[in-house]
Amino acid sequence: MKSKLAILLICKSLPWRFKGGIQTHTWDLAQALQQKGNAVTILTGGSFFKKEKTTLLEGIQIIDLPYFPGRYVPFISFLAEEFAFNQQVKSWVNGHHAAYDIIHAQGRSGYLLYQNPKLHSKIIQTIHGMTGIESEADSQQNLNTRLHRFFAERWENRLLQVSSKAITVSEDLKASVILQNQNSAYKINVIPNGVSQMNNAKRGNQALNRFVFVGRLHPVKGLVPLIHAIATSETKIYLDIIGEGPQRKDLDQLVADLHLSDQVRLFGAFDNAVVQHLLPHYKALVLPSIYESQGIVLLEANLRGIPVIASDIPSIRETVTSGVNGLLCDLAQPESFVLAMKQLIDNPHYAKKLGAQGKELVLSNYSWNSIADQTIALYHQIAS
Repeated sequence: MKSKLAILLICKSLPWRFKGGIQTHTWDLAQALQQKGNAVTILTGGSFFKKEKTTLLEGIQIIDLPYFPGRYVPFISFLAEEFAFNQQVKSWVNGHHAAYDIIHAQGRSGYLLYQNPKLHSKIIQTIHGMTGIESEADSQQNLNTRLHRFFAERWENRLLQVSSKAITVSEDLKASVILQNQNSAYKINVIPNGVSQMNNAKRGNQALNRFVFVGRLHPVKGLVPLIHAIATSETKIYLDIIGEGPQRKDLDQLVADLHLSDQVRLFGAFDNAVVQHLLPHYKALVLPSIYESQGIVLLEANLRGIPVIASDIPSIRETVTSGVNGLLCDLAQPESFVLAMKQLIDNPHYAKKLGAQGKELVLSNYSWNSIADQTIALYHQIAS
């Protein structure tokens, strides 16, 4: 029987503070690892004005690490925020690493740990997306975004080069990472996101034929072309947008300019529990992204018994099969998303069938029990 491990997960925020794929992934993984008898600690960001704080939640030790709020620094807020947190992480881990068998960095959290060679044998990095690809989707880059990309790409690549193992959440993401880091190909393993079975529930009763988008409001999510397509559609399409991000003001203005306030509603960010409660009441979840590393929200929607309408791109094709658990659409033709939405409105039984098949697919292939087993097996390759 393999020994239990002391595991340190590093993630700048957690899902009750910021709703995002990395945050949800980190917390769900921590719970699954702890349930298998491992000692799990999460190092996360805390208030600059408070002392370091340690709490125990569901058997998991959470350490809130105070750091300078770089998001308030003009012109370089993106870079300053990440750098400030990662500097604090580096200092803390340098002083406490002996207590852990595994140091698991999530996304860009912890990328400065490459600077301490004593840590390299313990480090696993999960890559949830690539800074360069995400930045290319933003056509309105400024000094802030360019500086962030310049440094973040270098630091995350250096961490990859020194890590013992790396994880990508899809085969498509693995291929993209290898293109930029061919010497690291041997250490990259694909372990997809899982979905918490606690989110499982019966499909709700829909009062209206409404659709929903859940995610960060960023150009990479492809919302602007979708909203324009809704504006020109002869069929009235109703879309609710849940999330926050740098594109919020632009989207608010676009909806007003196109006189769509009765069709497109921006609600801001909701707590994850609220999102999971709302999902079953929609006809389908819509994700018109230009780029995704996997798209955990697609799995969450399927688990709740609703189909998905998503971009026909390689990473999404790994979890969504058109006509099985959703419909895939051509990014070059935004109107194809509207046509797919109309198809589900006109064929409610078909929509219900896609949702039921999606739920079965997620339950069979994306349980956190299975994902945790794969992750632990990778940990033991290092620990042994």
